[in-house]
Amino acid sequence: MIKANTSTYLDYNATVPTLGTVKKSMIAFMDFGPVNASSVHFYGRKGKNVIEHAKANIAELINTKSENVIFTSSATESINLLFSNFNNIIVSSIEHLAVLSASKSDQIISVNKNGVIDIENLEVLLKKNSKNKKNILVSVMWVNNETGVVQPIEDVVKLSKKYGCLVHCDAAQALGKVKIDLKKVDLDFLTLSGHKIGAPAGIGALVNNKNFNLNPQILGGGQEKGMRAGTENIIGILGFGEAAAILKKMPEYSYEKVNFLRDYLSNKIKLVSPETVFFGNNVERVNNTLLIASPNIPGDLALMKLDIDAFSVSSGSACSSGKISQSHVLKAMGYETLASNSIRLSFPPNDIILASDNLITTEELDRLAQCWSNI
Repeated sequence: MIKANTSTYLDYNATVPTLGTVKKSMIAFMDFGPVNASSVHFYGRKGKNVIEHAKANIAELINTKSENVIFTSSATESINLLFSNFNNIIVSSIEHLAVLSASKSDQIISVNKNGVIDIENLEVLLKKNSKNKKNILVSVMWVNNETGVVQPIEDVVKLSKKYGCLVHCDAAQALGKVKIDLKKVDLDFLTLSGHKIGAPAGIGALVNNKNFNLNPQILGGGQEKGMRAGTENIIGILGFGEAAAILKKMPEYSYEKVNFLRDYLSNKIKLVSPETVFFGNNVERVNNTLLIASPNIPGDLALMKLDIDAFSVSSGSACSSGKISQSHVLKAMGYETLASNSIRLSFPPNDIILASDNLITTEELDRLAQCWSNI
């Protein structure tokens, strides 16, 4: 487990530290020479090969064609690029703010107390739009970034296709945690983030799974088949491709150690602080995520106290300014009074990434549980 200045890092849903082998590959390529993939000479061809190799690794990981992968600067940019092509978008109430803000949608799918979307409510919205002749896009995330709850994506796709809609999935928190197979799940679009799987920040992808004609947002040199102009971030792309290659080798069920750590901490907290509320633990969750709240403790206070005690965690409701706001996810789940109290603890997304760090001990988790109780 990553420790910086003796602080135990438990904020992997925010970002996964760049993996050692990924870092080595990036540094080695930086020493190779000046690379612009748009150039036709030796160095340019080398850069083009890096891009194609990375696309092949990512495509193989999610079972799609490499030509369907479009590199961007982030999942957020990918979402904005996609949504700029649609005027009618249906989203869930628990989506990442990138989806909620970019969609500007007032067609919101509700969720239940466990944070799972209401399929019947989705059908109500689809019926209302059934006479609309324009393309309708349904956007539902695969895994919620705060609760870790896995959404019924296959059901969303099946129902949306029944009404002739296209479907997008924000899979930033799903990659490396759940099996993504675009040959089995008939998604039209998928958005991904490199730094969630051990690549550097600043690289993401839009997967146009059916190769629909989309209009670009950024115009210029025609990179990425005209979909995203600007000189490619070769180093970031290389890192994303290398991280995907590592995940490709991962056994299908490689979450036992991560799951043990999360459940060990959960049980300890329940023992020493029985008033703690656990969110989403009655439904399917990814193995690395734990969202909790104390009824009487504001999230910003708990966050500061844990930071002082050398635990780097996050508030489930942290906004871009670093301030604590009410969690729109918990509000959507019906926890109005707890929406400012949540703390998210997130372990490495899988056992492979866990093994690349200094493994956290159960003694540290015992201390964390006691610190939580002391607050």
